[in-house]
Amino acid sequence: MSVAIRTWILLAALSCVSVPGLGAGQVATVLGEALSRTELEAAGDRQAQIVRLRDWVWARVLRHYVAEQGLAATPGDVVALVAYHREFERKDRAQRARKLEQLQQRLADGGLADAERARLEEFRRVLARMAQYDAESEGDPATDEEPQSAELTPWIEYWKANRALYAQYGGTVAATSGGPSPNGARVKLIEDYERRGFVRFLDFDLRAGLFELMSRSPAAVVPPEQVDFTPYWLRPIPPSYFPN
Repeated sequence: MSVAIRTWILLAALSCVSVPGLGAGQVATVLGEALSRTELEAAGDRQAQIVRLRDWVWARVLRHYVAEQGLAATPGDVVALVAYHREFERKDRAQRARKLEQLQQRLADGGLADAERARLEEFRRVLARMAQYDAESEGDPATDEEPQSAELTPWIEYWKANRALYAQYGGTVAATSGGPSPNGARVKLIEDYERRGFVRFLDFDLRAGLFELMSRSPAAVVPPEQVDFTPYWLRPIPPSYFPN
């Protein structure tokens, strides 16, 4: 009998065994915290339950990993992120002002096709509305407030943990709107936590569904040679992002 088959049989058997100290209505535990079947079933159908289980497990594993690896956001991290956004906002306003001036000049010069004029007019209106909002917001305490450390900490730790996970485990990296995501490494971390006894799955079917979900190939993959987990706020601000 192969090792894979023996492992499958063992896990299936364990999923049917009562674990001392754990309630029969529990489906998983992470570091002593339990998720009940009642709570999981409230998520909806099986697929929704698997997604809920993944999110529940991952949130607790990540929190522990950040603490264990010393990845907590520092005051210096917060200062760097706030400074980046402050400078980005300053440059963004300057870029928009220059672009608005250019558009107004092009429209005044004439000689544009109807479709091109309509496109530039709409672009000009958008930039004009943003400039008006900027002007009206000047001196408004609500818009001048800096983000608080508590708001920025999860975002900073997300980036630090992703970089550490990829360095430790490698694997497939997904391209997402929030930056590179070490999908393959996340699966490996949960497997490690399960081996260490930090994570316990009491329903083998749900466990299989969770790992199947997390192991799916992402819609967009970052080529290995292009993987870079440097946080965006530690990179230079792009000189320009407007089209011609």
